[in-house]
Parts: sequence; C-alpha cells; structure tokens
Amino acid sequence: MATRAVDRVRAGVTGRLAAGIAACLLAGATASACGGMTSTPTAGTATPTPSSTIPPAPSGTATPAVSGTTSTPAARAGSWSTADSIDPGLDLVAVSCPSTTDCVAVDANSGGTATSGNALTYDGSSWSAPAPVDQPNSLVSISCPTASFCAAVDSAGDALTYDGSSWTPFTGVDAVGQFEAVSCVSSSFCVAVDNSGNAYTFDGSAWSGPVQVDSTEGTLTSVSCTSPSFCVGVGGTGGFTFNGSSWSRPTGLGTGETSGTGPPDGVSCASSSFCVAVGSDGGVYTYNGSSWSTRADVDAIDGVSGGLTAVSCPTTSFCMAVDEDSNRSVMFSGSSWSAPTPASSGYGLEALSCPSSSFCVAVDDNADVLTWHS
Repeated sequence: MATRAVDRVRAGVTGRLAAGIAACLLAGATASACGGMTSTPTAGTATPTPSSTIPPAPSGTATPAVSGTTSTPAARAGSWSTADSIDPGLDLVAVSCPSTTDCVAVDANSGGTATSGNALTYDGSSWSAPAPVDQPNSLVSISCPTASFCAAVDSAGDALTYDGSSWTPFTGVDAVGQFEAVSCVSSSFCVAVDNSGNAYTFDGSAWSGPVQVDSTEGTLTSVSCTSPSFCVGVGGTGGFTFNGSSWSRPTGLGTGETSGTGPPDGVSCASSSFCVAVGSDGGVYTYNGSSWSTRADVDAIDGVSGGLTAVSCPTTSFCMAVDEDSNRSVMFSGSSWSAPTPASSGYGLEALSCPSSSFCVAVDDNADVLTWHS
C-alpha cells in the first residue's frame, strides 16, 4: 500500500467527509443534498541480502506516453457494483485476488475504536467475517499469488503469511522503517518495501535484512514483481527495477520527471516489459522494459485531476486504476485510457486487484468492497 494509506492510518478519519461530498457532487446531486454526508514482535531470521549498489539514473529521453490526457473510453464495457460494507469501523486498505473466486482483504485503524489487524476472504460469492490475524496492528498491504499463499505486512514492520486456511504469527522484519507494500510471485519469493527506501526479500522461509534502494527521498510506496528476477518499486524519487540480484534506476520517472507533480503512488507490472505507475496527481507512467514514458494525465474532469491511489494490470492490454480523492476509476485498453468513471462508493478507493480483464475488486476507506465486471 502506498504512503498515503499509511499516512491516513496515522491521521485518522479526517478527510472522509470531503471525499464523500466530492463523490456526491460528481454524481450530479445538489450541494445541499450532499452537505449532510458523513462519514512488539519476535525477530525474524535474516537471510543474506543482494547487492544494494544503485547506479545514478541514466541519461536519455523518456519514451512517449501510451496515451495522452483523458481519451476516448476503452471499448471493453463494464460497471462497478454497489458498495458493500464488510468491515465496519475500520479502513480496508489492501486486497489481493489470485482468481475471480479467491480474494483476501486486510484492514487498518485510522482513529476509530475498532481493533484492526484483520483479514477477510472472498470465495466467489460472499465475504467472510473479519478474522484477527495481526491485532492490534494496522496491516498495510497483502499479496496472494495463489489461493494457498499470501504474504501481508503491517505498519509496525511485521510480516505474516497465509496458507489458504491459517495465518502464521506476525514476525518482526523491518526494524528501521515502516512497511508500505509487498508483492509475491510464489510462496518462495516476495519483496516488501518501506518508508525508508529499503527492500526486503522472502525466500519461502525467512526474510532478508534491508537493502537500500532509494537513499534520496526514502519512501518506496509500492512494488510489483513478475518473477524472482524482475520487480519494480516506485516512490518519492521515481522508479527502480530489480534484476534478481541488485536494484537500478532506468531512464525517466526520476526526480526531474515528477518535478512539480505528485510522486508515483502505485505500480503494477504485467511483464518485465510492461508496467504502469500511477500518481497522486492523476498521472500515469508506463515502462517498456528499458525506460519510463513521460507523464500522461488520465484522471481529470473539467481540468481537475484526481488522486490515483492504486493500479492493477493482469495483462499488457488491460489495467484498472482507482482514485482516492474523487471516487472514480480509469481503464487502459492496450492503447489508450478511458475517461474517468465514478464508482458507487462515497469514500476514497484505497486499493484494487484485477485477476483478469473482466473482474476487479476495489476496497475503500469506509470498509466497503466493490466489484467490477465486464
């Protein structure tokens, strides 16, 4: 999960009223009608760490963006379901779906009295009740490459795994920062990143110590891995790639690329030659295997950009991104991005997971879940 979600855990529920009103107005209601909306661990065993040397960003011109500003809506038709509250009193901050019949969502506490650190599972027809797996901590990210394995991380630097039926106790991994995100390609390879610019790898039995990836601005907000030899992490100074042994920074999406705009907040890779990063300024960047594109503003209505929070790309011809600030989504069809589409939730969309180009699940900061079908 990106830094913004962790910040929301620290800041409490401030801002939900504004998000609800904005979504209501976007749907066409009057201002008066919208005005009433309301809204410590056991140390783990460290494994040897790979090389942490980061070469300077290479020179060169970034590749053109896949598309420009809001374009003709993609041909694939689809719609979001109504919001379904499944975890009252808490924020659903992350979700991962290895298939259309298996999803796991996790929660955090942003100032209420309910106890966070719960996981909820989806079987294709309904969601389970919240189950305590990491109480009282706030979980921030989860990744499930299969129905029989997930890894989750929390804001206290802990990690825990799920085998499809039960969770391991949480284990202290990150003693120097707070986890932001995790990505797994199998039960024997995961990468987690933190707000101090570090990456940690999981080999199926233990987590490595920290590897410094971004020593400039620190925070890595999101990570996506397609294999043990390819991952992308994004954060305050841009994008970094992992080749199985070391991290580097390809052309584009560096400090200069995001100057004056929001840094990338989320990333998803369908292959080692196709990734999409989204920013809190409503911009997207694409990666072609060697360099990042220039920024394209795809989440603007009447000249006002939203705040893209997360993106999921199950294939190179389909991505979905969600907006926390304006409660809407944008879709990539392989060549262009759709116009922003309002979702039915009146609250900020925190995260999503799309196991296919015809099914996505999104969660919001009001404990709601929404599904998208084409």
